Amino acid sequence: MQFAEIVKILESENLVKNLVNCSDRLLNVRINDIQIDSKNVGKGSLYICRKGYKFDSHFLASEVVRRGACALITERDVNVNVPYVVVSDSRKAEALVTSHFYGYPHEKLTVFGVTGTNGKTTIATLIHYLLNRHRVKGSLISTVKNLILDKAVPAKNTTPSSAEIFKIMYETLKKGGKFVSMEISSHALALHRVDSIKLDYAILTNITHDHLDFHGNFENYVETKLKIFDLLKATGKAVINADLGMKIDYSGHIITYGIENEADFKGSNIKVSRKGTCFDLLIDGKNLGEIHIPLIGSFNVYNVLAVLAVMIDMGYSLDFLKNMLKKFPGVEGRFELIHDKHLGIDVVIDFAHTPDALEKALKTAKQIANKRIIAVFGAGGEGDRYKRPIMGRIASNIADVVIITTDNPKSEDPREILEQIEEGVDKSKPYLVIEDRKDAIEMAVTIANKGDLILIAGKGHERIIDYGSYQKPFNDREVLEEILESIKERINATKAFGNA
Repeated sequence: MQFAEIVKILESENLVKNLVNCSDRLLNVRINDIQIDSKNVGKGSLYICRKGYKFDSHFLASEVVRRGACALITERDVNVNVPYVVVSDSRKAEALVTSHFYGYPHEKLTVFGVTGTNGKTTIATLIHYLLNRHRVKGSLISTVKNLILDKAVPAKNTTPSSAEIFKIMYETLKKGGKFVSMEISSHALALHRVDSIKLDYAILTNITHDHLDFHGNFENYVETKLKIFDLLKATGKAVINADLGMKIDYSGHIITYGIENEADFKGSNIKVSRKGTCFDLLIDGKNLGEIHIPLIGSFNVYNVLAVLAVMIDMGYSLDFLKNMLKKFPGVEGRFELIHDKHLGIDVVIDFAHTPDALEKALKTAKQIANKRIIAVFGAGGEGDRYKRPIMGRIASNIADVVIITTDNPKSEDPREILEQIEEGVDKSKPYLVIEDRKDAIEMAVTIANKGDLILIAGKGHERIIDYGSYQKPFNDREVLEEILESIKERINATKAFGNA
C-alpha cells in the first residue's frame, strides 16, 4: 500500500490538517506495516504519533525514522525528512487506516462485542469456548488473555489498540478463523480504538459506578457505553440486559435477557451452591428446562443468558449448549473457589474491583459460606476515587471482617488510597488496614476459623502489583497457595514434634 492511499482515506473523513514533505515521489512510498509502538518499527513502517496521558510519542518521531519508518501520521509538526500527514485526531486516523490496511477483516468475520461494567470477560470467553466446542475456529480478545485461534498473545488492556485489533482479525482470517469474540471497554469506545469495527452482535451487560475519573460523570459513562450500538452491521443485533434500569434508545433489532423484568431470554428459580448454579430458562415465556453451570453466583446467570441469547439466535441447539455449559472451566480469577482441607476454610479469588462487582461477590460468598466472611480488597490508583469509600461501606455492610490492602496504586500513595476506602467503613465492625497485600492475605488466613470463607478481591488473574514506576510480581492465588503450604508445613512439623 502506498502512503498516498492512506492520505486519501484520511481526507475522505476530513481528518487531514496538513501534508508535509509530500511530493508526488514521496507520497508513493510503500507502506509495509503500521506501528504505534516504536520498538516494533522497521523498514517501511508507517508510524502513528499519539499524545497519551503519560507520554507523547511525537517526541520519538526522529527515532522511529532512524529505525526505518518511511512515513508518519501526527497531530502536530515534527522535525523529520520523511512524508507525514498532520491530522486532527491520530486515534481516529489509526482506526481508519489500520482497518483499510488489513482489508476490513471484520466484514468477513462474525464479530461479537461485549461492553458493560462487569461480566465482559466471562461472556466473551464463553462465546469463544462454545463456538470452539462446535468446531468453529476463532479468536478471543479479553482482559485475561488474547487468543488468535490457539496462539496466546499477552493482553495489556481490556481492549487493545486499533492496530492490534485489526492485526488479530487479519491473522484470524488468514489462519481460517471464522469469528472474533471481544471485550470492548468504555475507554476503547471513548478513545476511538473500535471506531472502524462493525459488529454482528453488540452485548450490553450492565452499567454501574466505574471510571468516573476518566468520563467525568455517570451520564458521560453511560453515553460512552451506548456507543457500542453505533458499531453494529446493518444486519447486526443488540443484546441488552433487561434489568439495566434504563431505557436504551436503539431502533434496530434488539434481543433482551434478564432475571427480574420480562425478557426474551429469562432466568428463574435460581439455585446457587458450592458446585455451581442452576436455573430455569424461559425463552419468549416458555420454560425450556433447567440449565446447570459450574459457575457460582446469580450474576453468572446474567452472563450465561446473554451468551444463550446469541448462540440460539445463531441457530445452535439448546441441547448442545446445555451439555457444553456443564463443562465450561470458567475464567481465571473470576469467583474461583478454593477449599483448604487442612484448615477447613474456603477462599475465593475474584477480580471484583467496582462497588457493584464487590457487592455481588460478597453476597454470593454469603450464599455458600458456612460461617464468617472475611473480605480482603483494595482499589487501584489513577482511577475512580469516588468508588473507594463506597467499596469500604459495601464490604463492612456484608462481610464479618474487612481487611483493606493495596491493589494497583500506580503513581498514587498507597496509604492515601487505603484511607479513602477506610472513610466508608463502619467503624463499629471489625476491620484492619494492612498495606502489604501478602501480609493482608496471610492475616486473613491466620484469623480464619474452620468454616469461614475469605474473599480476596480486586486482582483476580493479574500477575503484578503496579506501582507506576515499577511492577512487583504478584498473583493472589499463587501467594495464597504459598501461605497455605507454609501453614501446612508448620502443622505437620508440630505434629511430628509432638509424636517424637
